[in-house]
Amino acid sequence: MISTSMRIFITGVNSFLGAHLARQLLDQGHAVRGLIRAGSNDVLLQEMPAVERVVGDLLQPETWRDALAGCDALFHVAASYTHDPDRIPHMEAVNVEGTRLVLEAALAAGVERIVHTSTIGTIGQPEDGSLATEETPFNLPNPSAYVLSKRAGEQIALELAAAGAPIVVVHPTAMLGPGDWRPTASGQKVLAFLHDRPLRYLPGGINWTPVEDVAAGMVLALERGKPGRRYILGHRQGNLSEAQFVDLLARASGKPAPRPREARWKRQLRRLLKTAPPAAQQSSPRGTSPQRLTCNPARAIEELGMPQSDLLAAARREVLWYRKMGMW
Repeated sequence: MISTSMRIFITGVNSFLGAHLARQLLDQGHAVRGLIRAGSNDVLLQEMPAVERVVGDLLQPETWRDALAGCDALFHVAASYTHDPDRIPHMEAVNVEGTRLVLEAALAAGVERIVHTSTIGTIGQPEDGSLATEETPFNLPNPSAYVLSKRAGEQIALELAAAGAPIVVVHPTAMLGPGDWRPTASGQKVLAFLHDRPLRYLPGGINWTPVEDVAAGMVLALERGKPGRRYILGHRQGNLSEAQFVDLLARASGKPAPRPREARWKRQLRRLLKTAPPAAQQSSPRGTSPQRLTCNPARAIEELGMPQSDLLAAARREVLWYRKMGMW
């Protein structure tokens, strides 16, 4: 926990991760200002009236720049995610130019600590099948527009840090927990299981982490992280195969796992999709999916003290929230 009370600015404060981060900071006695777009879903902020809302657009700094005055720290969480070709230019602008605008404005305002939120998708995957670390070079052959935009935004943060800016970069893995209203790609997998829809899952596995742990890891990165250093915010026991993930959700929800025959059908469909002609793969705005998004989060655990809470409990909280919201 940061020892002294601070005024902290969060972009994307109404998001799944941003709202959990805001709640933890408020609980620790900090003052929170948060950027939210006009008309955005604010369901997670309704129980946090103490959050000072700043309504604006990341690409229009005149709508939020003055709110950085007097802030001690910035968490840049806001990002855009889409595979819609018509929306990709806007996503790229938000994730790249928006990042540059907010980081440079924060530095100009004298903000002393900054955490930039990247994604596990910009971390490479070792060819020998071992677990990825922050030092693994990026090697996805045909990344999606989203991953490319997040890599470009991350590079801006790292270049500023190399020039002396107090910026730490974090890489959250897939998150479990209540409040995934959008839902994110992670939440879509949970809802796919709950609604008996086909589950899009990477054959080599995905690392899953309670969202509350990721938020706590970000606060710890602000307090203890080294500028210019990258931290994977994941779970040591969170590298789950599809079968393990389905079993986790079955235990969390009380809903039976799909029958083996259905699982075989899904595997056959994935094999067919993998054999699509290279030209078709190249034309897809989704790019090439990685074989896995597993990782070794030891750096964040050992250097930051990131918590490692129970995954099953996190999955249960997410399932209960979806039921409460009428999404399942």
